[in-house]
Amino acid sequence: MNFRLRSSAKINLSLDILERLPNGYHTLASVVHTIGIWDEMRLQLRPNEPLQLECNRADLGGEDNLCARALHLWNRETGARWGGKIALQKRIPSGAGLGGGSGNAAAMLLALNKTRLDPLDENALAKLGAKLGADVPLFLRGGAILMEGIGEKITPLKPLEGAVLVVKPPISLSTPAVYHAWDEGGFSSENATPALLATFESPFLGVQTVVADLGNDLERAAATLTAAPAHINRILMASGALGAQMSGSGSACFGVFSSETAANVALNPVREKLAKDVLTQGSHCFVAAFSSRAVEFLS
Repeated sequence: MNFRLRSSAKINLSLDILERLPNGYHTLASVVHTIGIWDEMRLQLRPNEPLQLECNRADLGGEDNLCARALHLWNRETGARWGGKIALQKRIPSGAGLGGGSGNAAAMLLALNKTRLDPLDENALAKLGAKLGADVPLFLRGGAILMEGIGEKITPLKPLEGAVLVVKPPISLSTPAVYHAWDEGGFSSENATPALLATFESPFLGVQTVVADLGNDLERAAATLTAAPAHINRILMASGALGAQMSGSGSACFGVFSSETAANVALNPVREKLAKDVLTQGSHCFVAAFSSRAVEFLS
């Protein structure tokens, strides 16, 4: 069976770090939104064949890739014997807090679900996805999502209209390293999510109202490792963003704009300012609309 599909990135509009569990994981509350930066996948699924994975980024190939792990997990859980070829074209940067690998895994699970005459329901797929990573379940639905627990509990929200300008600096951040810095730093949550949820329930929902309640607890932990996100946020705000912050565990940051047109107007000024800052020289910039979907089947 052949599939061509693509999976999106995400940003965290809020991220509250709550309880540290005995297994080292943290419970959280986060409002997440998928955005239109896309990785593309071509799948040639064949039964009883070894798996081959090709990626335009050599460092993301091999059995540790979340696409490969998703297929192996699916086979173990369902008794299937799928193999074949995965060709993955990456555009979403890694080590950025944008969830690219998790989106790839969700796309893989959704494609595999189409191979069944009795496909798994949404809850069963989410439980399977949570075994691969905290962000995978949200990519099975897409749009605006309240994510709770360790990521396994998701509640859909009304999606936004507007766009973001995403900046990925040269430095990448390891999620475990940022959470370790959080634990060692003795931080406590600023609890941005409840206020943001109230905004999402308002009849006046829009990017202009959402930006007042942005908040990411992990920004303070990441700041102990690098000053790049703080520099990027200042540049985005100085270039006309309505609000700006780091996404997830970083290192990417985003500025919120009312439209793709407004974000594109800011793009060149942001690039010029980034090039003058030693911490941000060589950054990559992306303009993306808020997306109501996380995975799209192209053929």
